[in-house]
This record gives sequence, C-alpha cells and structure tokens, in this order.
Amino acid sequence: MVTVKDFRIYAETQDPDLQNAIKILAKRYNKDMGSQALTIVDQPEDSNSRIRFVRGLHNDGHKLGLGKWITTKKQQSTLTLKGEKNTETVAYAMEIEFDQENFETKLAALENSGSDEAQHLYHLFCHEIGHGLQMEHSPEHANVMYPTIPDKPIRYVDYKAYFSRARSFLSKSH
Repeated sequence: MVTVKDFRIYAETQDPDLQNAIKILAKRYNKDMGSQALTIVDQPEDSNSRIRFVRGLHNDGHKLGLGKWITTKKQQSTLTLKGEKNTETVAYAMEIEFDQENFETKLAALENSGSDEAQHLYHLFCHEIGHGLQMEHSPEHANVMYPTIPDKPIRYVDYKAYFSRARSFLSKSH
C-alpha cells in the first residue's frame, strides 16, 4: 500500500487579500510544523484540497470554520506480474470552510502575528487544518482542537502538543 499525505490546497476566492491571508497562515503553519506540510497552489487543477470562504457560516453565532478530511483509495493495477501484487494508493486530502466576514474583519492585522486578530485567525486555521489531519475536538481547554476559538487569546493554547500530533500523523505510512 502506498500512502500519500501531500496537501496541495487551493483557496477558492477571487479576493487577493483572502488568498494572501491563506498563504501567510500556511507559511506560519509550515514553520511551526518544521516542514512543508501544506502547499498553497494558485490553480484548482494543481490541488487535492480546498479552502472556501462562506458568508454567514457563523449563523449559529459560533461557527467560524469547518474542516474535514477526505481519504480515497485507488487500485494501481488489476494485473499481477512476476509475483507482484496490486498496489493500492491511499490519498489524504481536506476541505475547509471559513466564515468570510470573520476573516475580512481581521485581515488588516494579520501581518502582526502578535495581534489578537492574527492569533485568532492562526488558531482557527490550525484548528480546521487539524480536522483535515483527522483530529477530533478535545475537551481540554489548552488543546488547539478545543471546540471554541475566542476572538482574544484568553487562554493558553498548547501548539507544541498540536504540532507533535500533526507531525506524527504526517509521518505514519498507514
């Protein structure tokens, strides 16, 4: 079995500020990950994952993002040649949605990574990418995967444990 965990993400928006925001967040994510975990691509045909911005996603007053993983399996060949067996490729991808208004109101401060707005967007980005990496919600307040993400950093967030878990997922072959 061949496992592919190559996240090439296309941001489905014509807004250059939103596209740039995703590039900034992915660059910070990769830096904190210590490797190129996410690649942002400019063309949908070059992607296997996507990010969309949805107006009114937070209709219930709480939803600022949605993330899910996608796993596909493909047989490489139906023939057996000289004792070689069929190989199966398991490919991972993700689909993420963000509340557009939430992003738009915080974009101006994104370059200042210490600002409340930038910290909020980064936490939200990591959280939804975490769902794309098969992470579920956690009951622990310090966990990046805790179900709520405040506008202002009012609690300690354990990014070290999160990235350790993300690296473990990406390094496993099954």
